[in-house]
Amino acid sequence: MSTIDPSVVKAVFTLADAAIVPVLVDRLGEELGAALRSLPSVPGPLADAVRAGGDPVLVEAVEAVEARADRSDSAAVRPFAPAGFAVQAAPSIPTPADAGSHDPAPHDPVARAARAARTDLTAEELDALLDLDDPLVDARLFAGPVLDRTERARLLAGVRRDGTVGPVPTALTDLLWAAELGRCARWLAAGMASGDAEVARIVVNRLPLRTEAGRLRLILGVWARHGRDEVRRVLAEAHFPAEARAEIEEALGRHDGRAVLDARLAESEVPEHIVEFLCAGDDSEQPDRVDGILDDGGTIPWPELIRAHRTTSLPAALHARLAELPDCPNELLIALLAEGLPQSSRDDRPWLHAALAAGRLTGADVLDHARPAAVALSILAGTDGRTSPDRWASGAPRARAYLLADRHLGTDVEAWIVALRLFPDFTGTIPELLATAGAVTGDRAGAVG
Repeated sequence: MSTIDPSVVKAVFTLADAAIVPVLVDRLGEELGAALRSLPSVPGPLADAVRAGGDPVLVEAVEAVEARADRSDSAAVRPFAPAGFAVQAAPSIPTPADAGSHDPAPHDPVARAARAARTDLTAEELDALLDLDDPLVDARLFAGPVLDRTERARLLAGVRRDGTVGPVPTALTDLLWAAELGRCARWLAAGMASGDAEVARIVVNRLPLRTEAGRLRLILGVWARHGRDEVRRVLAEAHFPAEARAEIEEALGRHDGRAVLDARLAESEVPEHIVEFLCAGDDSEQPDRVDGILDDGGTIPWPELIRAHRTTSLPAALHARLAELPDCPNELLIALLAEGLPQSSRDDRPWLHAALAAGRLTGADVLDHARPAAVALSILAGTDGRTSPDRWASGAPRARAYLLADRHLGTDVEAWIVALRLFPDFTGTIPELLATAGAVTGDRAGAVG
């Protein structure tokens, strides 16, 4: 057999009963050598078994790993300080939280704006600042990360905390005109239908509005709030496709034009039509269509996408982009695990690491559903260069892995060796691999519940 994958070696020898590790090392012999040299660290029972076995190739491999780790530790110990100079602690810099306890009086506009720029505001502090209805404070808050989508939409509509409505203040519109385009696009998605004339001008001058629904939301919002003349002024600055522009101009000339566009928007927002739109096109177009819907203030029809996927699997590029979204349903994430993970580059699966970090997927999900088994094991063992066993392979997932290993492999050395040798080419899940290895050597138990 070819070289055993290092991540598999580390994970398997971490799971294996310590009593059989020496026998495994002896049976595998120099087959372990290259894998050992590639490990960042060697599990204790494996290192002990190698030394006890005395195979010079394996001993040299373990010592090389340990020496490399020692050099890394030494390099990170402390910075150089010339003789005669004491290493002193860096001066303390007040954090935003420290500064907050010394904020000047709340009626001071400079102090309020400074407070609004903080990123560690409590919910009570944020509410107090929003209750001020201070245009500069609102703009500072809008530029930071603390506002949710609902508050952003309120500010973009010019709605004050007391419920009164007026033009969006200049402090906020100036921010939107000047902000970096990527940030501006994310902000404006929350207020696409606000109807504020200046916000609409910013949108049509700065954003492409890639969907029919996005264009209609904007136009109808302005029409409802300001009437036809303001729609004409906004349309004059818009870079809409010729067909979309003609449709809006025709509606402006009809007495029922607003109702016509309302019906057109409703038709474009039918969930089944959105699913059809998303699934059409090639691999490069599908992710862009997801982004276009969201950037234009639309929503993803998750129930209909799930139903569509149950009938026919979603296109791979679309599925992967949907999985990156924070509200992607667990069923679609599990389905993507089961369809197979890329073998190597961690950059090929950003959705997975984001879902694990946010708790939308768990180590147990990876253990039970991810394929191929070697990739799933590298994620659980934290040997894929991105994940951490302390976060995702502890607790229930690790306990279930031990249960599976004990039930299918136990202390049967032959079964463990079969499992090791199956990993590189096995396309199924970890439970399926362990069951197969146990069956090859005479599994002692039935299926795992």
